[in-house]
This record gives sequence, structure tokens and C-alpha cells, in this order.
Amino acid sequence: MKCLFFIKMLAAAALLFSASGCTELATPPLGDQKDFCPDVLNHNTLLRNFAESYPGNPILKYAQADLNDNGQEDLIVIYQVVKGQNEMRVLLNHGTDYFVSDPVPAPVSDQMIQFKDIDNKPPLEFLVQGRKGPFIGYAIFRVEDGEIVDLFSEGMADCC
Repeated sequence: MKCLFFIKMLAAAALLFSASGCTELATPPLGDQKDFCPDVLNHNTLLRNFAESYPGNPILKYAQADLNDNGQEDLIVIYQVVKGQNEMRVLLNHGTDYFVSDPVPAPVSDQMIQFKDIDNKPPLEFLVQGRKGPFIGYAIFRVEDGEIVDLFSEGMADCC
């Protein structure tokens, strides 16, 4: 119970900081996410495969880490479906091939992805937060059996 309270407080603090306009400072943004730049497709095979598989869906943010503890960096992608609607998918890297998860709704703006090992065992959890207009939300996810599982969330229905 104390762990869940700590997670809630950590996520709420991150939300308040990012929503306060601090991202305009000269410091790097919070989170492990990167803004998409087409040049990265030249050297990031997973991201290039995603872009080729979903050509009509602009990539907004992405982040990489070994989510399933197999020694390969996996990929989280937040992309636009239509204006005002975003989704997130995970690409699990198996070395010679990869698996793409089903999509889950993702925040419309100010997206942040932060990797957090909350239970000190695989798979690696990650926090996604963002907003849609005045609505702010966050969720803690992990990938289990190829599916993105929402462990805990607050306000995601309003910001996605």
C-alpha cells in the first residue's frame, strides 16, 4: 500500500512540474521520450519499421528501453491517429524480428514517457502522462504477454 501511495505521489509531482510550463526552460524535458525527427529513421531499425508499417500515422514521441529483459531495446511509440486522437504501441525487439502490441489511447499533447522499475523485477514498467486541453492524466504500464497493461491510471480517459 505504501508503494502505491509513493507511485501516486511521484506521478502527481511529475504532472505538476510538467504542467507548470517548465518545459520551456533551457533544461532538458522530463522523461525518457524523444521528439520524432525523420533523420532518426536512418539508424533506428525499429522506428523505421514502425513508420513503414503505419505511414499515415505521424510519430510524435518515442522511447527505448529493454522492457521484457531479453537484452534488446524495445520501443514505445506515441503517434497521431487523427487530429485530437493519439495512440501508443510497443514494439518488442526479439533480435531478428519484433512484435507490435495492440494500440492503447495516448495523451493528445505534452506527452512524457518515463521508465520506472517499480517492483525490482522484469518486466520494466513505464509512466506515460500528458494532457488534452485542460485535462491531465497519467498511467503506469507494463507489457505482459505482448499486451500493454494499465497498472494504475488517473485522468487518462479525459486526456486521451
